[in-house]
Amino acid sequence: MKYHPGALATTMALRFGSFFISWLLGCFALAGIATVVNNLDTEDIDSVWRYDSHPRAREHFGGLVLAALFTLCSFGAGVAVEEFVIFSVVRLVGWSHFARFNYGVSLVGAVVVASIVCWLGMSIPLIVAGNVGVWAALKKSVDLSNGYEGALFWLVVQSVAGSFVAWYATYYGLRLLFPTDFRQTLWYGWLVYIAAVLASAAVEPPLFIGFSLLANPVQLKTSALPRP
Repeated sequence: MKYHPGALATTMALRFGSFFISWLLGCFALAGIATVVNNLDTEDIDSVWRYDSHPRAREHFGGLVLAALFTLCSFGAGVAVEEFVIFSVVRLVGWSHFARFNYGVSLVGAVVVASIVCWLGMSIPLIVAGNVGVWAALKKSVDLSNGYEGALFWLVVQSVAGSFVAWYATYYGLRLLFPTDFRQTLWYGWLVYIAAVLASAAVEPPLFIGFSLLANPVQLKTSALPRP
């Protein structure tokens, strides 16, 4: 690959772009859930043109893109730190001793990083509400998470566990539905991938609802979310 830096750069750009698009779609889903949970669409309830819960997300598209880019980069930086720590431990104890723990340690580290980055999750509902700018929303989100770190960590754990179950249930479930000849075709791989992504996304609403409630103290008081 050292003789094809252009191809390597293109591959990395496409990979990051796919991650960013997925992350941005998640932010849009969160914006839609926040619109409904926090009753931000009440003024449009009689409008004949209201056909989904994303008009506010489209109105604040620029802010959502900035928030998505910042949070994704924060998650990437956290994962990079995690990998550096793992690399240091491997150099200290040796790969032969660490290899059997690598997957578990990496998963736990990713969950810890995600639980820290999710302190910024309330910024999306705040941006959609239109009360503050992007950077002010990010700062206020961290303030709102104060005292709820445990609840957010638990929501992240549920989200990760649910995603794993949904992914593998889809993968093995489709293997039971389709014969071997179909499973060896190219389109079957895309079918499994798309179905697994949709199944994994279906378990995310509890985490997004938690973000939406924390961003609205009035709604939070009437919710079952544990108090700090």
